[in-house]
Amino acid sequence: MRTDVIAGSNGKRIGAGLILAVVSMLGIPDPLMGEEKKEDPKWTNATDFSYVLTEGNSDTETIGFKNTLVHKTKKGRTRLKMLGDRINRADDRFLLVDPGFTWEPGEPPPPVTWTVVDPATEPDVEKYFMELRFDRKFTEKFTWNAGGSWDRNRDAGILNRTIAFGGIGNIWWDREKHHFNTSYGLSYTDREEDEPDPLKSDKFAGIRFTSDYLVKWRKTTTFKNDLTFNNSLENSDDYSFDMTNSLSVDMNNHLALKISIQHLYNSVPALEDLDLIAFVILIDPDGIPGNGDEFFETVATGGIEFELGDEKARREKLDTIFRTSLTIKF
Repeated sequence: MRTDVIAGSNGKRIGAGLILAVVSMLGIPDPLMGEEKKEDPKWTNATDFSYVLTEGNSDTETIGFKNTLVHKTKKGRTRLKMLGDRINRADDRFLLVDPGFTWEPGEPPPPVTWTVVDPATEPDVEKYFMELRFDRKFTEKFTWNAGGSWDRNRDAGILNRTIAFGGIGNIWWDREKHHFNTSYGLSYTDREEDEPDPLKSDKFAGIRFTSDYLVKWRKTTTFKNDLTFNNSLENSDDYSFDMTNSLSVDMNNHLALKISIQHLYNSVPALEDLDLIAFVILIDPDGIPGNGDEFFETVATGGIEFELGDEKARREKLDTIFRTSLTIKF
């Protein structure tokens, strides 16, 4: 079971009288309108790190890292998100015959000795993501945003994908226990995949939609949904989205348990080279061996295995990632 550790920072509750006194001294209009409200800190940070090592019958090494750094002001917000997952896995063990044994062609090999070989671990899964985004308010309900992201997902065939974006948005709710905002704008994508794809452009302009939703239940439970959708303007069939749902439950003021599920979808997934394998059986219509009428016929299972080279095929459209986390808050 994978356990992630997340460290964060929350603002301390300050009495309404003290807030009003500070606001009065600074000459700032009171944003609380007479209600006691937790003051948002200027800087918040949440870090998630995991490490799992398995040795013995199977050798695997899993490293996971996620960090979200946010700087808030009265008129805007700057957010830096980073995520990385890497799994190193070794191939199955095998027996290697010791050197020096000889035998004649056509004869069975003599009794031999062997050595157990444990292959070294190699990268099996690599997924990295980084995004820098700046939001600023026009009014209390309308915003504009700009930023960029970079990601790599070798399992999905994406070596490098850089996206620059900008647009406008709406703040629908902005309360301590209920937050929801959406944004919509334009993007420019530059991507590199494992295999060249004649059906897709490497560079294209697109439209982009994002949403952030948060709701707290009974002071201890928080649900979040983050969605990013990007669609090519050159080919409307070429689109992708990244959606994460998470649920966290506070155990006390400093510890919480969280589970999350992330969906990564590409409507036109990347290409990959796959081995073309056929299982065949020998058919002898007249039952007389060697008279020249025999032929091979492919079957679903059994028979003789033939490798016929390789062919290109598309990867899966949807990747689903489930995470469990232990959250530490400061």
